[in-house]
Amino acid sequence: MAVFLAILFLILLLLASPVSLSVRLEQEWQVVLRYLFLSYRLWPQKEKKETAETTENEKEKNEGKAGKKALLLDTLKRRSIPGLLDLLSEAASLAVSVLKRFLSHVHVSEFDLCLTVAGEDAANVALQYGNACAVVYPAVHALMAACRCSRYGVSVVPDFQKKETEVRFLVRAHISLFFIIKEALSALFRFLLFWKRARQETPQPSPQGIHDTQKGKRG
Repeated sequence: MAVFLAILFLILLLLASPVSLSVRLEQEWQVVLRYLFLSYRLWPQKEKKETAETTENEKEKNEGKAGKKALLLDTLKRRSIPGLLDLLSEAASLAVSVLKRFLSHVHVSEFDLCLTVAGEDAANVALQYGNACAVVYPAVHALMAACRCSRYGVSVVPDFQKKETEVRFLVRAHISLFFIIKEALSALFRFLLFWKRARQETPQPSPQGIHDTQKGKRG
């Protein structure tokens, strides 16, 4: 009984432990993923040595991707234009819903974005500055509203002395492993239902049509 409780406690501890993501942009992108005492650098990635085994694995992966793409294209080609538009609209709605559910569990501990709009032409700098403000501030506000954020800072400033636009970006966020697994399984289940419904609603070619096509080819 004690062993069972210890294992259960360990599983709950692992599920409750946060997965942290750190993204920094100064001279180049730096993306680091952390979980407990483990750390993995997502970007920039280390260069992999090419071997015969890795090349063979890449070929198998590419063949599998090609098969999935062919299946997807076959499903899309068999639908009418209104049906295809409805399918794409439903897929976009599903993606937005999944993203919102996931972001609602994300806690942003730090967010800092500094955009310096610069250039040689003052009129062009002023125009770019206005466009940047119209895009950056609403986008960041919407993102922070979708997730839980302790504090964040955003600044867009014009600079008529520098020649090139500069961007400095830093974000630190975390989410518990439990919510990652939960939302991943939920998204997978919803996608499978969506795909099954899309396949069922796809009009299949009739045997008569296939027969006529074959006769036409022979003739």
